Amino acid sequence: MTFMLSCLVRSMRFPRPPFDVISIRLDQTMRNIFVLKWSVNVACPSLAVLMVGVGCATVDPKPDYRRTRTLIQQRTGAAESYHPEEDGLTADELSACLSDGLTREEAVRIALLNNRKLQAAFFDIGMARADWVQSGLLSNPSLGIGVMFPEGGGRSNIQGSLAQNIVDLWQMPVKKRIAEHQVERQVVRVARFAGELVAQSKRAYYAAVAAKDLLAMADENVDLLGKACDAARALREAGVASPLDENLQQGELLRAKLDRRDARLASVNAKRSLAGLLSLDLNMDELDLIDPLPELGERVLDADSLIAVARENRLDLIALEEAVDAGSAEVKLEYLRIFPDVSVGIGGERLEGRSQPARDVAADFARASLGAGEPTIPVMQTRGERQAEKDQEIEFMVGPNIALTLPLFDQNQAQIAKATYAQVQAVKSYEDLYLQIAQDLRVAVDRSKTFWSHVVFYRRELLPQAERNLEFTEAAYQAGSVGVMTLLESQRLRLDARRGYVQVWANASASLSDLEHATGVPLGDVESAAFDEDAWRSTEPVETP
Repeated sequence: MTFMLSCLVRSMRFPRPPFDVISIRLDQTMRNIFVLKWSVNVACPSLAVLMVGVGCATVDPKPDYRRTRTLIQQRTGAAESYHPEEDGLTADELSACLSDGLTREEAVRIALLNNRKLQAAFFDIGMARADWVQSGLLSNPSLGIGVMFPEGGGRSNIQGSLAQNIVDLWQMPVKKRIAEHQVERQVVRVARFAGELVAQSKRAYYAAVAAKDLLAMADENVDLLGKACDAARALREAGVASPLDENLQQGELLRAKLDRRDARLASVNAKRSLAGLLSLDLNMDELDLIDPLPELGERVLDADSLIAVARENRLDLIALEEAVDAGSAEVKLEYLRIFPDVSVGIGGERLEGRSQPARDVAADFARASLGAGEPTIPVMQTRGERQAEKDQEIEFMVGPNIALTLPLFDQNQAQIAKATYAQVQAVKSYEDLYLQIAQDLRVAVDRSKTFWSHVVFYRRELLPQAERNLEFTEAAYQAGSVGVMTLLESQRLRLDARRGYVQVWANASASLSDLEHATGVPLGDVESAAFDEDAWRSTEPVETP
């Protein structure tokens, strides 16, 4: 009996764990970590693909930076410009560049390499490229795992799902196209900003040169009035002039000295404005500006030809064209977002099961014996019978699933309408700028013509006339034919004429940079434009009095 009971106990081992789930070997000793079979067959390849995609998704804006720099060089004629991944101008290079004075071309070069606003604008391109990379990435899959424990003990219920939102498959091409348009917009925007910076730097340089010339003129006026005071003193001592004449000349000299102080302040402030555009933290008081104000030359570009060139090359117009294309893609994307979420995946569940109670062999033997009326061994299932019965149970279920948001109430109508309005707005903005360019160019050309005609008028008429009038008045004053008031008035007219000439010349010089900015390319690079040969034939430079 004892032997029979021992055999019965040995035959009733705890059943092996079901292998509806499989184990992943972390090492040779850890074999009891279980995961669902479907998670091994599906999740691991998906994870591998995802990891490879993440590893390849790098942000590299260097080609965009190079394209921007090339565009800046084409639109401004400058040989160098800033690149975020290259060394800019060092303090030693700046000091060496400024040690022997500053030319106009050097000012433009420093502005394009050293201006901090331009440097900051370049990183908008990098951010736009990062958005482009992001637009090409699939959204991350979602993994769900749940474990529920039976109340009376036994095998736990395990549920799992792996789902991927597949709307990216048809939205991704449109998103990438929109992001690419944004990159192009940033490229042309930064290049346009660089063109504006060049124009501002040239205007600031011309203004500083004009202020320097006005300061030199103020110094010269003080010297001339000092000599006039000496002459008036000599005439008074000779009995030809009165003390009033000498006092009036002395008062004019004092006013000239006051004007010289204002001119010195204006000259220093003009240099400081230029230094701000160049992002220089230097004392500009002693900086020498080498280049004089430019000359017009013999020919002037025709306005109608410049309009055609501007409409082809203006970067702000190209940026709006990119905005129009991006707006069209945005409308398409909003239509694709009518179904905002469509997820497909696979799910699995291991069903719960009650644990079998432990078997009381003695009680089973007693019951079988009492039922048979004699000592009887209870009925025992063989291992094969138990396994066959076990195989009839459904312990694990796996299958595909799909989940989507039904557009019953929100069919994305508002966002579609908003994107449509934005696209139409971009078209209207493009049309407005396209038409406005013509008026801007005509205004710029007429303004430049007017300023340069003023320059010619000052050179040929006003300045010579003021010089002759002063010479006649001085001779008459020496002869006693006119009073000191007439002499002082002639001196003021001459000084006003010279000041007006310098200011008009500075405005005419700045109008050339305004023309280049309004056209979008350097005027010297416009080869196909016609010239107005008869516009300013009398603009050849004459000797400045």
